[in-house]
Amino acid sequence: MKLIQIPFSHNCVKVRVALGLKNAAYETQDIAPMDRASVLKASGQGLVPVLVDGSLAIADSTAILLHLEARFPEPPLLPRGAAERAECLVLEDWADQAFMALSRRIAYGNVLARPGRLAAMFFPGESAPARWLKERIARRRVSERFGLSPARHLKDVAEARRLATLAVARLGGRRWLLGDGPTIADVALASMSAPLAADPDLREHPAVRELLAWGASLVPPETVAEYRR
Repeated sequence: MKLIQIPFSHNCVKVRVALGLKNAAYETQDIAPMDRASVLKASGQGLVPVLVDGSLAIADSTAILLHLEARFPEPPLLPRGAAERAECLVLEDWADQAFMALSRRIAYGNVLARPGRLAAMFFPGESAPARWLKERIARRRVSERFGLSPARHLKDVAEARRLATLAVARLGGRRWLLGDGPTIADVALASMSAPLAADPDLREHPAVRELLAWGASLVPPETVAEYRR
């Protein structure tokens, strides 16, 4: 199997966490965020992650996790019972919908606040003059694509605190959201919330701090360290 990815993308992190829990052998193909040719060739669409498994090319992180569950049933990341399985999928979907876009905006906001950091992430092999020029273009594209602005950031921080409080309450001091082991719901919540650590003030909020500490066993801080430097 081959995972086509942008290494610091939290959707790609989500898949790598699941692959690790499944102890599945795979290789990675890292792409530059602004060059999607290899992704288009492999899957017919431009988003990462894409998992190539034999003749199959599976896009979308949740679809990949469900494919891995069917391909490698042990250890299970979905409960066996129908009701518990449905609850797990609902929680996984909530984590994706609630945190994915919001935490990405917060993380990129932190990156853009530090000149040169976006170029280091997007164009690590380029010469200094080329990186300077390309970063100017990339900063504009990232800001436009994800709708970054100071006003939006303030709203995102408030919403992140609210969502983290809900997530911590749902965990209720338990090790996992459901049952005695990690499920795809845990993988999604830990992966989607991990980039919140990019904001130095936000990560000191009690609920955010507790959520990040909970998720660190699945997504260690160095996995998304690019956002925090």
